[in-house]
Amino acid sequence: MAAGGLSRSERKAAERVRRLREEQQRERLRQVSRILRKAAAERSAEEGRLLAESEDLVRELQGRSRRREGLKRRQEEVCDDPEELRRKVRELASAIRNAKYLVVYTGAGISTLRTVDRL
Repeated sequence: MAAGGLSRSERKAAERVRRLREEQQRERLRQVSRILRKAAAERSAEEGRLLAESEDLVRELQGRSRRREGLKRRQEEVCDDPEELRRKVRELASAIRNAKYLVVYTGAGISTLRTVDRL
């Protein structure tokens, strides 16, 4: 055994304990995630107890879900009706005409939708 350190067998045992804890945490995450997918009325008393005991985990999973939904909404393509599109183009043209300086940043997706033929 090294001076002041753990023996090889002690290190291996500590690593096994750490891995077991991590696996237990992952399993609890899976359980809570499955329960949260159910409607509240369909949850058993035991599932309700598990959710109550795992408040931090529930908040984390709900936050992940909100972020995922927000990302999905941002990726949705918006198609304005022709009149709304004309209004927006006029507003943009006016802003460009009245601008002292103009900087345009473009990126991926700038040409994915072809809606303006003639305005």
